[in-house]
Amino acid sequence: IEYCAGKSMPRVIVNHPDLPRSKSPHSNAVKVGNLLFVSGFPGYDKNTEAPKGDFAMQMRLALTNIKRTLEYAGSSMEKVAKVNVYLDRRGDFDEMNDIYREFFGDDPSKWPARTTIEARLPRKEFLIEIDCVAEI
Repeated sequence: IEYCAGKSMPRVIVNHPDLPRSKSPHSNAVKVGNLLFVSGFPGYDKNTEAPKGDFAMQMRLALTNIKRTLEYAGSSMEKVAKVNVYLDRRGDFDEMNDIYREFFGDDPSKWPARTTIEARLPRKEFLIEIDCVAEI
């Protein structure tokens, strides 16, 4: 494919068939060129239920769903360039960093760029939502 000024790159919608889907109108991810834009995943399980009050479980579920989306689309956690983390409670920040290392490792030279924001999330039981951009 040859790209010229004024022409857009093809978009490919990615929806992992085995991942939970909310009723919100969005895709799991969208490929544009060699980039994959992964939608925000709250920490919900296969039934789109968030373990109430369990921050650690919600964070692991969110990152596991992101990892599965990345792999389904032909990418990986190692190819993530940017992560946005939305915390409902600022007090979860230190625990968030510990769990983050479980998925992204302890080597600072391999960590993606990241922004962490305290935010009110769409459902009151959500304690975290995470999105990212990765290379394919």
